[in-house]
Amino acid sequence: MASRVFPPSTSSSVLRVPALFPSQVLSINAHGQQWPFSSVVGFKLTSPSPHRRQLLTRASLNWSLEAKSDEQFQEFTAWLKEQGFPDQVVELKQSNAGEVGCFTIKDLPPGEFAVRIPENFTVTCADVANHPVVSQLSAGRPDLIGLALWLMHERSLGEKSLWYPYIKTFPSASLSPITWSKSEQETLLKGTSLEEVVKQRCLFLDEEFDNIMEISISKSLDLPQGYFNKDAFRNAFSVILSRAIYLPSAKLYALVPIGDAVNLNGNCQESFDYDWEAQSVVLRLYKKCKQGEEVFASYGKNCPNFDLLMRYGFVDENNDDDFIEIEVGLVKSDPLRKLKSQILQAANFQDEQSFPLYNDRFPLQLLSYMRLARLQDPALLAKITFEKDVIVNEANEYEVLTLLLSDCRNRLSNFEQSSDENLQLLNKDTSSRERVAAKLRVCQQKILNSTMTALRNRLSPIRGIPTKGGGMKERHSDIKEMFGVIEQVASAPQKFISDIMKSKQ
Repeated sequence: MASRVFPPSTSSSVLRVPALFPSQVLSINAHGQQWPFSSVVGFKLTSPSPHRRQLLTRASLNWSLEAKSDEQFQEFTAWLKEQGFPDQVVELKQSNAGEVGCFTIKDLPPGEFAVRIPENFTVTCADVANHPVVSQLSAGRPDLIGLALWLMHERSLGEKSLWYPYIKTFPSASLSPITWSKSEQETLLKGTSLEEVVKQRCLFLDEEFDNIMEISISKSLDLPQGYFNKDAFRNAFSVILSRAIYLPSAKLYALVPIGDAVNLNGNCQESFDYDWEAQSVVLRLYKKCKQGEEVFASYGKNCPNFDLLMRYGFVDENNDDDFIEIEVGLVKSDPLRKLKSQILQAANFQDEQSFPLYNDRFPLQLLSYMRLARLQDPALLAKITFEKDVIVNEANEYEVLTLLLSDCRNRLSNFEQSSDENLQLLNKDTSSRERVAAKLRVCQQKILNSTMTALRNRLSPIRGIPTKGGGMKERHSDIKEMFGVIEQVASAPQKFISDIMKSKQ
């Protein structure tokens, strides 16, 4: 196989910050974006799940579905050997779960490369840019779009494609909702945080494809309609989302044979990268791996399930980093809006801000933000802090907690099925799409229910709800129990607020 070089690491023209779509990426931290505060540690809601994580595969890796025959499997490995593919310290075989994975053929120490794939066996934006047909359609577009077009064209070539044995291992599409019908999206995702997002993403993909077709007509490119249509484009894009591996050092995505057979795990440190010295895509081990043990790669930290479903087509029911977003903002007619906006800017927040709600923790900064937003007495602004949990007064706290509780209740009411009904669906014989959507609904309803329970507990001392013993629950006695370690975060110092107040006197 002909060798070609990765784009140089200093080239700003081709090395782009990864994003699924040109707008805000789905997850806040999946591609390096950070919350404006260093921590979202807050009060504990429930205990993290002790269960072992399920096996997570890229696009279900469908080796075990569409490419499970021994003949097809042998064809792929024989093709790699014919191309001079180097020997690996892992081998492909089916796991106990029935999916194909990478297993070590010998003991490997920490620091060893479990996977090492020379760059000439990968497909990147360099191949797209050098492609006689695809390059004319992909110019100026994100890398993932270019790779999707490359896949569509190679599929159209069939057995004539040099990569045919490799792309045959790809599924026709992943379970990403971008491949679902409009009615499936509206029905299966109703109430979830993906309901509107998927519509926007599909609209973007359709507009992108329309523009691509306009260019193909203007350049008189003869593209086979059976392989170049909107459905084929969405399907190819979903496969690329799932199978392409992002390489931080090279700042690009790559299709990596063997590498994309490594199953994913949210609880490991190993991740793929490009080694410039070895000129290879590598997976370095952080811990010892015994012979016959399966090797995993991390799908990243702070990846919520709605992001995992969109990108990989699966939901991790034991994802400790799963969250849903809640959007809050200042009241436009608030006479103190300008002053509050200055306080927020100094704390690195915006007038309209999103915060994560987790199943077992809650961002204290959300409470501080809401306290500020609902305050009407300028004399109390000095009490606002984003560094620790400080109640301004009971009336303000009651309003904040009640508003958050109401928002969670409204979001739960948007689901057509209850949590119990969705759990029952998982025990029935349903389609893959119905099943993965039910998992997402269960996870998001669980977060909302846990948050509501915590908010009610926080409200009870303010309301003065009687205890089972007949007495009144001590006011705010639950704070020590519910709040764990509070990490310091970037915020506006109280001196800043004091100075503003002095200047207004």
